[in-house]
Amino acid sequence: MDHPAETWSFDVAVEHGPHRTRAQIVLHTPEGHEFSGVGLAHRAGPARIAGYLALGRAMSDLNEELVEAATTELEAEAGRAWSS
Repeated sequence: MDHPAETWSFDVAVEHGPHRTRAQIVLHTPEGHEFSGVGLAHRAGPARIAGYLALGRAMSDLNEELVEAATTELEAEAGRAWSS
């Protein structure tokens, strides 16, 4: 079963403040949906390390949002199947 590849894109922003680093990752789907995750890290060491940690946390947050969206859509599809 060959299906054409879809292109999904990410926008990533990392902001370093004096005491914390904030990262945001936004996923854009081919259908025009957007999902977003945010992560924070306390700046106790190099900005680069805080950036890695904040971005990892943003990706984890994005993961939770995607799983929640998939669950919601699956439940809606199941409801439609039962009501048909």
